[in-house]
Amino acid sequence: EDELNRMRTALDESNHYREQQQEIVAQLEMKLTNESKNQQSRRTVDVLNVDGGNVTFPDRTKSAPHFGGVYRKDTSLIQPRTIHSSPAAFDMEYVVERFHGRSIALAHSQEEFEELDLRDDKQQKEDKKFVRRGTYRVRKSRNTPSVLDYDFQGDALQSLTQASITKQKLIEESNRKVKEGESKIQDLSINIQLKEQLIKSVYASNKDVKDTNEQYEQHIKMLEKEVERANQEYNDLQKTMQQIAVKGTTEKSKLESEYRKKCDMAKERLESLKKKEKHYRELMIKLNGNSEKRIADLQSALFRMKQQHETAQKRVKEEIDLKNKVEQELIREQQRIQELTIQNEQQQKILKLKTEGLVAAQRRLRSAQGAGNGSDQQQSPTLNFDQEMEKLVFERKELNTLKEELEKREELIRKKETLINEQIELEKKKMRTSQVLNKSLKTMNEKLDNVDKQIHQSVNLRDKEKQSSHLLMKEQLLKQKHLFNERLENNNILTPNEERRLIEINEAIEAVDLAVEYQNNIISRKEKEIQQSIRASQGLESPLFKINHLSESESKELCRQLFEKVIDLKDNDQKSQREFDEMKSQLDEQTQIILELKSRINQETIEYDRKLTCIQQINEEEKHLLLKQLNDTSIQIKELEKDLYFYKHKTRELRKSMATLTNSATTIQDSLNTSFRQQINQNVAP
Repeated sequence: EDELNRMRTALDESNHYREQQQEIVAQLEMKLTNESKNQQSRRTVDVLNVDGGNVTFPDRTKSAPHFGGVYRKDTSLIQPRTIHSSPAAFDMEYVVERFHGRSIALAHSQEEFEELDLRDDKQQKEDKKFVRRGTYRVRKSRNTPSVLDYDFQGDALQSLTQASITKQKLIEESNRKVKEGESKIQDLSINIQLKEQLIKSVYASNKDVKDTNEQYEQHIKMLEKEVERANQEYNDLQKTMQQIAVKGTTEKSKLESEYRKKCDMAKERLESLKKKEKHYRELMIKLNGNSEKRIADLQSALFRMKQQHETAQKRVKEEIDLKNKVEQELIREQQRIQELTIQNEQQQKILKLKTEGLVAAQRRLRSAQGAGNGSDQQQSPTLNFDQEMEKLVFERKELNTLKEELEKREELIRKKETLINEQIELEKKKMRTSQVLNKSLKTMNEKLDNVDKQIHQSVNLRDKEKQSSHLLMKEQLLKQKHLFNERLENNNILTPNEERRLIEINEAIEAVDLAVEYQNNIISRKEKEIQQSIRASQGLESPLFKINHLSESESKELCRQLFEKVIDLKDNDQKSQREFDEMKSQLDEQTQIILELKSRINQETIEYDRKLTCIQQINEEEKHLLLKQLNDTSIQIKELEKDLYFYKHKTRELRKSMATLTNSATTIQDSLNTSFRQQINQNVAP
């Protein structure tokens, strides 16, 4: 509990310290905002002091009351100064913003002349004076364009021209994409037609293959029958050879030689028939091949091509719609650019008159000023403006780093809080388990006492069985008690993983405390530095105080330095812009090359697929032709076999007829010979 209380107090102290640091940061931010507001108020005071307060302000909004063109708020605080030549010391931002002060002053000084010139205008006739009852009178806005409006219109014109250029590039890109898409669609349609023709030819060749397979199966069956007959003949010859071996020697040699020749011929015929059967089976396997798999692959390729064709059509349609939309926007922007160019030409004419008046006024002021301001003004000290700017930038960086360090410290404190909560949970668990163990030990002691009583009773009653059972129970209870005592003594209340985690949490809390202490040191040092810089900026040595108390020559020198700095910045900006344009052009060229290579790769793949399909189509046609020729040859073979069978049958019949004729001739000859002999014998007898 003491450790928990100490942890809670440490957490409260860290939270309190964090709140103090946040309050300090908030005070610093308030100081910075007040400084910025003071700078703006000083800037307005400097602008009001130009030419002794005789400068007229720009046109007000129509909802503001009319005070006769004079701003009367805290005029007692404003100390007018007599300035003969250029305006008083302007702030850096006011000078950098295109030096609008003198142009605005000159524009309002020539309002009377412009009113005379614009009196005959139609808008001047239409704009009538209107006084609202119950409100102040509001001046009508004049038709003379201000310098700010001119700058705004120039920026708008520049942005519109840039947008039109980008849209023209988009149109060119969309045209290129449309052309590529159309060519891709055309190529894909050709490839789809070729694939469909190839699939049809594959189906036709499969039909022919099936027919030829049937013929080969018939041939194989016939060959199997012939093989069986040849085997039977061979076996018969073997049997006859065995029978001949039993006969005499003279007949045996003749018959063996004859039957060996017949056996060899039968064996050769059997081998040739087996070779033919094997050849036919190999041809069947080759013809079958993977026709089904090939058809499935071709159909999947055709499906992919059709999908690519549909996606290409959709993309072309989207690109055409986008191109039409961009073209319409481009037409509207070009019309707007024409309107703005006309307005700019009119404003340039007016500004030319104003600049001529400004030059004349500056000449009069220079001639009236004289040579009073000599070497003393030239040798007056000027501000080292670059160093002051670097100081301000450094202050902002330090403030940002301070915020980052505060965020890091808050993160560490949150991490510490989570670790402490986890540690508290483990400690609570440890306490609960210890309480449970103590309770279990108490119950064990009570059980042991009961067992001892039962043992004494059994001893008195001389019951050995109950005594032995009670002794066993006592031993078990003593073992459990010993285990609980060891666990409490060794402080093994938690599991090993939980003990390890508790040690890790303690080490992590120590590391977080060290990190928080380090962050606190850094934050305190940064706060001291920022407070010192703010005090220095608010004192007499601050740049704002020096700017407000500059003399005329110093203000001129400051304006000159700032003008040179602005020119240098513009030069650097132009250089960086040129480099950026060069890099952009190189990037555009590389992207164009990449796109061309991609389109070429796509065309090559489509062309390769087309060539492959053409080769496959030619192969299928040749295969179809060969199968047709094979079928024709098989038909011719069948016809020749039929003729052969017919001629063999005829030859057998002729041989039989010849045999009968020879037999009849021999019988006739024998009968003639016998009759001739009988006649001779008769003739010899008398």
